[in-house]
Amino acid sequence: MTTTLETIQQRIAEKFGIATADLDPNRPFSDFGLDSLGLIELLFDIGEYFDVDLPEDRPINNLTELAALVDETLAATI
Repeated sequence: MTTTLETIQQRIAEKFGIATADLDPNRPFSDFGLDSLGLIELLFDIGEYFDVDLPEDRPINNLTELAALVDETLAATI
């Protein structure tokens, strides 16, 4: 079974052309070349993929935090 983090890494690889091996989950998004617009685009893509509305008021600095937010949001919808 694929974890939320692995799924997000795969989506980033497909959407932004970054190798999954280069996507260290604890590095800031800026290390991957994602500016604020790229991050917003990513958040919308991830929200659509998982069919959740991610809260906009929570700062997300890396993939680990994004995966945790997706898991928390999914758990709250059950």
